[in-house]
Amino acid sequence: MLPFKLLLIKKVTGGWRVTNGTRELNGGPKRGWDAGLEYNDTYQRILLHLNKKRKPQDVILLIQLRNGSRVGEAVDALKEFCESGKIEVYIRVEKHRNSNDQRLMMLPEELRTSQGKILLQSACSWISGIENPKAAIKTYCKRTYGFNTHGLRYAFVTYMLGKGVNPSIIAKITGHKNLSYILHYTELKTAEDLLRGPP
Repeated sequence: MLPFKLLLIKKVTGGWRVTNGTRELNGGPKRGWDAGLEYNDTYQRILLHLNKKRKPQDVILLIQLRNGSRVGEAVDALKEFCESGKIEVYIRVEKHRNSNDQRLMMLPEELRTSQGKILLQSACSWISGIENPKAAIKTYCKRTYGFNTHGLRYAFVTYMLGKGVNPSIIAKITGHKNLSYILHYTELKTAEDLLRGPP
């Protein structure tokens, strides 16, 4: 949770500014496990780059963002989408040690169109030739967009919270075994809203 003093600064300065899909305070990006990415701006940025540059890595980032997953789960989902031809697959939750917990991953609608299927096939071909796709995607994301892939996961969480989705449902979607991260984020959002005062 942000220190009270920082929350007051935020209130006095009028809030976060969005630049290239990233929330910033006083000219600097928000730090920590939440990269401050705004879901819709980030989605548009990745989609625009995908359509313009046709990079297979963007297919994986789109899958990750649209599902609120970890990058390794998005990589596994892509492999399953490629092998099965299905639009929904179950994959193992990455961080649940000694567990066979699975989560649903959906193929984004943008990749179900005729043009999207071409991009998907390109990503399928690319990933089959990469030794460590998870590391390659992390590096690509940092170099291309300037943020960590995990920021996509929390952009999704923020988006769902903004839509009023219950934190326990968000945890089920994202595969959080422990609600503490989601509750921490929910409490931060609630504190910020309280500081903003009535509409």
